[in-house]
Amino acid sequence: MKKWFAVIAIFLSSYLIFLVTTMPLAFLINNIKFPKNVQINMVSGSIWQGEITQVSVDNNKIQQIKTELSFWSLLSLSPTVDVSFGGATSPGAEGKLTLRISANELELSDVELFVSANDIAKQLSLPIPVTAQGNIELSFTQLIIDSSDKLVCQQAQGHISWVRSGVVALEQNIKLGKIDADLDCEKGDLRAKILPKNNLGLSFDARLSLANQKASGQGYLKPGAKFPAQLQSALSFLGRPDSQGRYKLRF
Repeated sequence: MKKWFAVIAIFLSSYLIFLVTTMPLAFLINNIKFPKNVQINMVSGSIWQGEITQVSVDNNKIQQIKTELSFWSLLSLSPTVDVSFGGATSPGAEGKLTLRISANELELSDVELFVSANDIAKQLSLPIPVTAQGNIELSFTQLIIDSSDKLVCQQAQGHISWVRSGVVALEQNIKLGKIDADLDCEKGDLRAKILPKNNLGLSFDARLSLANQKASGQGYLKPGAKFPAQLQSALSFLGRPDSQGRYKLRF
C-alpha cells in the first residue's frame, strides 16, 4: 500500500510541475485584477518566458514587453522576473528592470528607463504651451515598495537626467542645459529632487504618491546669469517674484 501511495504522490507532483511549467502567461494575467485605467493587449508565451504586445496606462503606452521568470527564485518564495520593454522602432518608453515579489514587498533593481521628454510634458499643466525636446533617462539601483496595505515607497536610490534638454515655447527654440535629479523616498512618496547646479536657477521637488498615482511638485525658479534670454519674456506668466527674486512653481 505504501508503494502505491508513493507512486501516486510522485505522479501528482510531476503533474503539478507540468501544469506550472506549461502555464500560459495569459492565464496568469487574466486572473490578476488591474486598475481600470490599465489595459493589456495580446499576451503570449508561458509564465517562464512571455511577451505582452502593449500595456496602456491612461494615455501612455508601453510596447513589446518581455518577461523571464527565474526558476530558482521560486524556491525562496520570492519570484524574480526580468522585464524588458520598448525598442528603437517602438513608440513610448524603452527600458528594463528586475522585479522581486514577496508577501509584503515589491523590489525593483537594475532599472533603466528612457522616455521622450515631450511625452511627460503632455501630462503636465503648464502656464504656456510647450513642446519638450530630448529624452528622460531614469535609473534605479534599488526601489523597495511596501505593498502590505497600500503602496508605500520604503527605500529608493536612483537618478534621473534630462538629456539634450530644451523646449519650443513662444515660437522660440530654447536650450536649457543640463538638468539632473536624485530619486529617493520621503514620507512614503517617491521624490525627485532637482540638483541645484543648472542654468535655470531651478530648485524643485517633485513627488509621486504610489498609493493613488498622484503627482505633485513645488519649488522656485531664480533666473541668474546663465538663464536663457529667450525665456525672459515668459517669466511674467509665473507671476511676481518674491523679495529674493524667485518665482514660485507648483503643480
